[in-house]
Amino acid sequence: MTRGQGKCSGLPPARVTDVGEIVLPGVRASFSDGGPGEPLVIVAGGREPSLPWLRDLLPGKELWCADSGLVPCMKAGFTPSRLLGDGDSTPPALWEQVASGGTTAVESYPADKDFTDLQLAFFRAAGEGRREVVVSGCWGGRFDHLWSAVHSALWAAERGVRVLAFADHLEVLFLVYGGEEWELDVTAGSYSVLSLLPLGGECGGVFLKGAKWELKNAGLLPGRPFAVSNRLVDKEKPRISVREGILGVYLGSGEKAG
Repeated sequence: MTRGQGKCSGLPPARVTDVGEIVLPGVRASFSDGGPGEPLVIVAGGREPSLPWLRDLLPGKELWCADSGLVPCMKAGFTPSRLLGDGDSTPPALWEQVASGGTTAVESYPADKDFTDLQLAFFRAAGEGRREVVVSGCWGGRFDHLWSAVHSALWAAERGVRVLAFADHLEVLFLVYGGEEWELDVTAGSYSVLSLLPLGGECGGVFLKGAKWELKNAGLLPGRPFAVSNRLVDKEKPRISVREGILGVYLGSGEKAG
């Protein structure tokens, strides 16, 4: 994190419409442009979120699984209302168990297809008018899969689907859009690292207050990533706003992520 940005004496007024809130295990985020109700949760086939984390996250939320995202959800005791994908990484017996149970809508696709399983889930959410989504089972593994997942969220936004966060027990990435202000209430010991990542282009008018190094009216460029590896401050609730662009607000546990 660049030390020379100076201290931030305050945040500019945000474009406030409806106030939203995301409650994840370890962090509560409030933001200035939220929709009503709980977000849809989509669990994909990346690193499996821990079972205690899933059991804290999923009650009261609608759950969809993209292919092998089914595995940790069933281990945690949750059957999705929708299962999508080509099934190439899910144990066939588990797929058949859910498909024959009668409570899950199953959409099977050929392995040779143009879109990823997660993209298909986003497209289905758009078709059903779902506005807000939290994605898990997205971290770890191959860089190209993570890159695709994050940029697919930007693609989904063009169809009216708002991905609020990519999250599991080790890492969270919130997507903050221009004109919004966010406040994070992080449970002590859950996450310790804070990074700001411009997504899809330049982010202008970035303010950060309540972290070790603060920003005031900064410009962030993808090709000049300096606002990384900041530290949370004990008993502080970081506040982030961005005037224009799409800002990724990353929280990490400090553990080595696999």
